[in-house]
Amino acid sequence: MRSQIAQRLRSSSLQSSSLSSVPPPPTSSEYSTTFEKLAIRILYRSPLPSQHGLPVFILNAAAFPDPKIVDYDTVLPYVLARLPGEEELIGGQGYEVVFFAGGNGDGVTAIKRGRPGLGWFVQAYHLLTRATRKRLQKLYIVHERSWIRMLVEMFSTIVSPKFRKKIVHVSNLTGLALHMPIEDLLIPPSAYLCDRRVSPDIHAPYASGRRAFTVKQPLPLSSHGGHRLPRVLRETTNFILMDENIKTEGLFRISPAATTVDILREAFDRGQKFIMWHEKDETVIFYRSERGQVLSDCMSQTEGYGVHAAAGLIKLWYRELRYPIIPQSSYRQLEDLFGDVDRPIDRGRLVELVSVNSAWSLLTETSRLILTKHLLPLLSRVADYQSWNQMTPRNLATCLAPSLLCGSDPIEDAKMSSIVSRVLEAAITLWKQTLAPICHQDVFTFEDSLRVPSAVEDYEDPLDDIDPASPTTTTITSTARPSGTDSLHVQKYGITLVDNDISDTEDSRPPLPPRPYVSLRASDQAGCSEVESSPARGVVKRKPAPAVEVPPRYSMIMADGDRLPVLSASPTRSKWTGEGDEPEAEQPPPPPQPQRYIDTLAHNDNAQVTGIVRKPVPKGA
Repeated sequence: MRSQIAQRLRSSSLQSSSLSSVPPPPTSSEYSTTFEKLAIRILYRSPLPSQHGLPVFILNAAAFPDPKIVDYDTVLPYVLARLPGEEELIGGQGYEVVFFAGGNGDGVTAIKRGRPGLGWFVQAYHLLTRATRKRLQKLYIVHERSWIRMLVEMFSTIVSPKFRKKIVHVSNLTGLALHMPIEDLLIPPSAYLCDRRVSPDIHAPYASGRRAFTVKQPLPLSSHGGHRLPRVLRETTNFILMDENIKTEGLFRISPAATTVDILREAFDRGQKFIMWHEKDETVIFYRSERGQVLSDCMSQTEGYGVHAAAGLIKLWYRELRYPIIPQSSYRQLEDLFGDVDRPIDRGRLVELVSVNSAWSLLTETSRLILTKHLLPLLSRVADYQSWNQMTPRNLATCLAPSLLCGSDPIEDAKMSSIVSRVLEAAITLWKQTLAPICHQDVFTFEDSLRVPSAVEDYEDPLDDIDPASPTTTTITSTARPSGTDSLHVQKYGITLVDNDISDTEDSRPPLPPRPYVSLRASDQAGCSEVESSPARGVVKRKPAPAVEVPPRYSMIMADGDRLPVLSASPTRSKWTGEGDEPEAEQPPPPPQPQRYIDTLAHNDNAQVTGIVRKPVPKGA
């Protein structure tokens, strides 16, 4: 049966003699650049190899166009040309393919389009060369439906029984993470959106444990000793400041889809090495490999995370800081200094508030570093293009002010948002002329902080450091602070978050009170041999145990024929005249007393009952 079905599929594939696995040469007039860009979207190579050192190719089903517009048979040679050539495969090097079979298109609101059928994939398999088919080591199929597994079983049975051993079917990205590190893959956004419908989270066992949001040190220390921007701020800011992206209307005002922001946050927290950014027909990927090569490739992709998603991710990073930029303890003083709307913002007070070298600022040193190194230079650069993006300093301050507040009372935060907005607007306006020179910042310093670090270890965000002297301590005082610790730990106001990830150990439990010791007396030493062998310094005074008492011996006197009294529920009948209390019932005369005996329980030396001894009782006794 299997051979008959395989013969029919092969005959159907041979009937289409016009198909070829090799596209026309690029110099030919028949060569189509449109199909080439489409093939790059459908099948592309991931920048990093697999854990076995083999190249990994991503096959994205969501990138297939509408079959009513494009003929799949015409695109097939361009797709197959993306696979390794004969020169690479002759040397014995294999490759792996990850097939994302789910997804409904380029975005959240994309319309579901058609997919190639099983016959098209069988036809594509037979068009491959023998070396290409033999060198395929693994084929990972990611799809949540069980019928896909049935089709895979049928397909592998028809093609080759050996080919079935190379196929691994998983239902989501969590299942794929059990077979290979997904942090090294260039995963398209459509695969994330499809996976989010199946599972709300992605559990990756190969994750590095680094976090980009809600970290202890917002500005990590570089290998040179200075503060640097984290990766999430560096990538998003570089993408926003591109020539065409910074002119996007409504920057920082238009909110992206909540699902997209959650996916990006989870990817950065997981340590995903490749994030696909796309805006206005341009796709950019930022990455530094261990070999020192910088990847900033403009690929022909139509799906990716846009500029509004990057701006929303920056606002989320500021909103989820452990210690907000504007601490709650400074609300009243800020209201006294800048609360009067009829009085303009004083430049001296603004410089004293924002400057890093200020000794009387209401903000912490970490907050002032973040403002001067990233937020104010970025917003000032965006405000320079307000004629295109329609984002004035006031509009930017209104959109960013709520992200700088995170107190315990939301109503109080809403009232302070207007005051912080006025201060932020003045800081954006006066940044280039007044604040930047005082804070020792300029355009070149800001651009240098956005460049890819020269050291490979400075590219990724570091792990959260814990004081080795006290593993359970979350607050470090200024007198006992290790070298290199950020001043964030010595902050004395704001929102304090306690780490629950650190388990309690025995060292963190309070010690038990000491037991009282008493000296031995001569009488106690003479009466107990165990006490004599105890140390002379004393023993613990304990309450003496109660003495073992032998239970008393009980006797019971019974006569022959005696019966136990029987209780009756019916009252005894008697004569009653009806006046006063009821008279007592007449008692019958007592019967003659027979011979009585006494039964005694016999005990042994261990106070155990061994039997009953009956003795007659003398009369008159």
